[in-house]
Amino acid sequence: MKTTPQRSVFETAAVLLLFASAIGCVEEFETDSIKFEQLLVVDGNISDHIGSHQISLSYTTPINSNNNGQYEPASGALVWLEDDLNNKIEFSEGSPGHYISPENFAGTIGRSYALHIQTSEGDKYQSQLQLLSAAPEISRIYHRFSIDYGDGEATAHPGAQFFLDVDRTEASSQLFRFEWNDAHEVTARYTKSLDSEVNPDGSYTIFPFNENVKVCYREDSFSNIILASALESTTGELPEVPIRFTPSYGLDVTSAYSIEATIRAITPEAYSYYRKIKVFNESNGSLFDQQQGAVVGNVFSTSNPKEKVLGYFEVSGAASKRIFMDVYDFAPEVLEHTFRTCSEFRLFENVGSLYAFYNALDIQDEDERQAAIIYRAHYEIFDYITANMMGHRYCVDCRYRGSLGKPDYWP
Repeated sequence: MKTTPQRSVFETAAVLLLFASAIGCVEEFETDSIKFEQLLVVDGNISDHIGSHQISLSYTTPINSNNNGQYEPASGALVWLEDDLNNKIEFSEGSPGHYISPENFAGTIGRSYALHIQTSEGDKYQSQLQLLSAAPEISRIYHRFSIDYGDGEATAHPGAQFFLDVDRTEASSQLFRFEWNDAHEVTARYTKSLDSEVNPDGSYTIFPFNENVKVCYREDSFSNIILASALESTTGELPEVPIRFTPSYGLDVTSAYSIEATIRAITPEAYSYYRKIKVFNESNGSLFDQQQGAVVGNVFSTSNPKEKVLGYFEVSGAASKRIFMDVYDFAPEVLEHTFRTCSEFRLFENVGSLYAFYNALDIQDEDERQAAIIYRAHYEIFDYITANMMGHRYCVDCRYRGSLGKPDYWP
C-alpha cells in the first residue's frame, strides 16, 4: 500500500508577528533577532496492508531562510521498526528524507511497533510502542447536493458532499482517521488533428497534430484531518461521516468520477494528537485565540531528553473502498449548477485567418470587439479536414483539465 505523507498536517510552525503603537506607528521587525531552534519532524505511518510504507524525516528551517517555507530533508539516517517481539524491519532512503519499507511489508494486527531513527549526525530517536488495531470495513460511499459556504455567502459553492457509512465497529478500534483520493476522467468532445503557433509578426503557422489528447485524468487527495469516534455509539455504527466536497464547477468537462475513502483505526494517543493539530490549523490566527503552543507527538530523543520532536508516527489498521460514477450519476441539483463548457461554448467554422479570428477583425463595434477578443482567447484550432474549425480549448485538448495516462485502478 502506498502511503502519502501529510506534510500539511504538521506544517504548523509558521509565525505571524504584528506590532502597532497607540499612535499608529509601525516599527520594523528584525527577523535576525529571532532565536531559532532546529527541530526534527517525523511524518509517516504503517498499516496492515502489504506494500511500501513511507517515513519522512526533515528539519524545521528559520522563517527568514531562502527555501520558501519548505522543510530541510534529513538525509542519510538509519530508520527501522521494532515490534513487541523484537522483530526488526529496516527502511531504505528512496529520495532525500523519504525512507521506504520493503515492498512486501505489512503490520500485523495485535502487534505493537516502535519507530527508531539514527540521524547522520548520530542523534538517536524513537517512538512509543503503538498497537495496531484492525479497521472496520466501509459499508457505503454516497453523496448529496450541498453548498459549501466557505467564508460566507460571497464564496459559496454548490456541489456534491460525499459521505461514508460504517455499519459495524469493533470494541478494540473506536477512534478513526479518514483519508480520501479522487479522480476525474475528463474527455475532450472533439478530436484534435491540427494545432497552431504564433509567429513574431503576429501571424500563425498551422500544422498537423497527431497526439491523442481526448481523454485525461485529474487526481486529488486529502489535505485536512478527518476524525470520528464511535465511543458513544450504542449500535456500533458510524453513519454519515463527511469526507469530501466536490464543487459543481469542477465537473465542467468531467465524463466519469471516482473516489476512494480509507478508514484508519488509530490509538487514543494518536486521536488526541490529531485533535490538537486540527484545532491549531483551524484557528483563524487572531491574537485573542487560545494559544496551543508546540504540538509534540509520540517520537522523542534518546540522546537529549529535553529536545522537542515534531510530527507523529502512526500505526493503524486500514480499510478502503472505491466507487466509480458517470458524471450523470451526480444529483440533478449538482449538475444544475455545473457549467458544461463544451455545451455552452459554440464552435467557429472556417474562420480563415487565425490572426483575424483572435483579434476579432470581423467585428466593427470596438466594445464588442474587445469582448470577443477575450472570449476567443479560449479557443484553439482542432479540425484539419474541414479547415480551421475552432473549439474551446477544454473541448479539444484534455491536458488543460488533466494529465494523460489512465491510473492503475481505473477500469
